[in-house]
Amino acid sequence: METDSVDTLLAALHVDDRSIRLDCRPAWLRAHWHRLSVCGVHLATSEEVAHQGFRQHAIVPDVPLGLAARHFEPITQYLAASETPAGLCLGFGRLPGSSQLVTDATEETARPGFIPHYGSLYALGPHSGRLVDVLLARASTRTTTVADPRVEQYSESFQAQWVGMHYDNIWTISGEGERFPRDVRVASADRRVIHNLGPGKRSLVVALNMSSLHLSDRVSPGNGRNIPTTKQLRDLLVEHPDEVSRIVCLVWTIEVGDLVVLPAAIALHDGSMEGHQDASHALVFAGHFPRHAFCSA
Repeated sequence: METDSVDTLLAALHVDDRSIRLDCRPAWLRAHWHRLSVCGVHLATSEEVAHQGFRQHAIVPDVPLGLAARHFEPITQYLAASETPAGLCLGFGRLPGSSQLVTDATEETARPGFIPHYGSLYALGPHSGRLVDVLLARASTRTTTVADPRVEQYSESFQAQWVGMHYDNIWTISGEGERFPRDVRVASADRRVIHNLGPGKRSLVVALNMSSLHLSDRVSPGNGRNIPTTKQLRDLLVEHPDEVSRIVCLVWTIEVGDLVVLPAAIALHDGSMEGHQDASHALVFAGHFPRHAFCSA
């Protein structure tokens, strides 16, 4: 990469009311600046499909690029304002409660017949969340989401291992995912808590400027009930390859014991273990979590 590639990526950003925002204060972001990087994306190459297990036309994040001090101001335009709805916010924090919570949830996912997203309801401090799964990410992989025969969203890609960046908006055979009108999804999104159990660090890659709201306005303008799919985005990028270079992602390192709160149906995202030498398990819950649910960032 050329030395000005970060500047080129950031120059392509434009904030609007569909953009993903960081739910933290400038001082907190500055204190944790070392955990943030950026990257572009590309569609999976023939080599990545044939030999690295990506599905055809998967959206693959590029190698993350570190940020310098001069990049702080361009990133702050993506900080959430007081009126920003939770459905557009990426939150940060730590999971309240005892180690018993982790033990109980982990044991539940190991039971025969456990289906992701159909777990028990757990108390998460003053909030509650339904258990999604415990996700294992191997060291040094570019992405972390694999085809899962238990989840209908990925049934088209059983022969491919890596799904690539995606929206979590069609999760179950009975269609019980984020099947709500646009205003409901934004105002009270069913967000995911992703808590890193370790033993290693893991990263979350989130596209700032290609939320499902951006995509909906492209494929079905004016239709507030449209719920676009990842496949529609792949098809759009294949048809309009110049759009690929306009997608800019933030890469956030989740330390062991920390969590993020992700609007997974709205944000184009995936996990990544790029640069991390130890595997990581993530405990995931779903719920209608308000802003600042798990931190004071």
